[in-house]
Amino acid sequence: WGSKNRDAFIPHFLGIAPEKNVPYAELWMGAHSCAPSKIDVEGKLIPLNELIHRFPDIILGNPVAACFDNKLPFLLKVLSAAEPLSIQAHPSKRQAELLHKADPIHYPDDNHKPEIAIALDSLTALAGFATYSNIRKIIEKYPEIAQFFGSEALSDIFPGNRLSKKHQVNKIRLLYQTFTHLTQSKTELYQKNVDALAMRLQSKKSKHSAQESLFLKAWEKYGNLDVGLFSIFFLRLIYLKAGEALIINPGLPHAYINGNIVECMASSDNVIRAGLTPKYQDIPTLTTILDYSPNSVQIVKPEIVGNEIQYPTFTPDFAISQITFGSASRKFTTGNKIELLLAVEGNGSIQWGNQELRLSFHKGQSLIIPAAVPEYSIISDKSLSIFKVQVP
Repeated sequence: WGSKNRDAFIPHFLGIAPEKNVPYAELWMGAHSCAPSKIDVEGKLIPLNELIHRFPDIILGNPVAACFDNKLPFLLKVLSAAEPLSIQAHPSKRQAELLHKADPIHYPDDNHKPEIAIALDSLTALAGFATYSNIRKIIEKYPEIAQFFGSEALSDIFPGNRLSKKHQVNKIRLLYQTFTHLTQSKTELYQKNVDALAMRLQSKKSKHSAQESLFLKAWEKYGNLDVGLFSIFFLRLIYLKAGEALIINPGLPHAYINGNIVECMASSDNVIRAGLTPKYQDIPTLTTILDYSPNSVQIVKPEIVGNEIQYPTFTPDFAISQITFGSASRKFTTGNKIELLLAVEGNGSIQWGNQELRLSFHKGQSLIIPAAVPEYSIISDKSLSIFKVQVP
């Protein structure tokens, strides 16, 4: 699903030439065992997780090392989506512990994965369920979906009486669990109705809605059996402008569709998938852990304080902000906790050790500020923009 060739965002971001027809999807900065960053220490590249294991107090700092069992609690990524990612959700800490114990191959660690997605240019995403009334309108608009459910199931999901918000959430849960059960038990019926909707939309003379277009592209790519095809219509389609963000809490169904983002999360690679992917899908687990609340995610418009864009802190694992410099110097203190910097525009340098030590950096490069460095200064000659990640 990564971007390719002239549109390949990550190679341009790193200042390298993209290989022909190779998708570039993710750039990781962190110490997760699946793909730890390598730190340049006097010309020698050392995996960050190894460095932390050897010197936890120096790198992480005593407060972080004690709280997070000598591990870096966050992971920073740059994502470039040219095609939709899978429909997925992430487990809570307790759920992750149970999943990792039961299936360590598909759930490689025991950590939760709260995350924030910040648009670098724009982001289109499916995130959270639509409202109960909007889902009902969808069912009425697309008879192929209604025929798949059947009148008996729909009369239970959409009774004639007025429902409280709590009961509406329960009915959305019933709808999705009924839907996923039917896709497994009545595969031929599902394929028949998926194909029928696709054929009808292809012959449609008027313009397709965004979700209809997404459905048709997914149908062409994954065939008529993917559970995500009808799921597209049950989720909200959200558009982010540069600088806006989505907070993805445990259990929130989501799929990034298109765009380039900075994504910060707790250090985990636990993904529970159900649709729009050929990868391993765990539908029973997903339906159990999902948050079925409608409109459960909102676009985050950050607070701007001076030259710093501050995003909400919603987890003990990390806090993230974006800082823009003109021709200036600014001093920072670490509070004896590790920090990570990622340059997204321009060039600059960092000074530390009573301003005696200096290192230049540029767009695409990232820096670890060890806890043993109590303060440092960032210097910009013209313009510089960095993301800073720290532990609250």
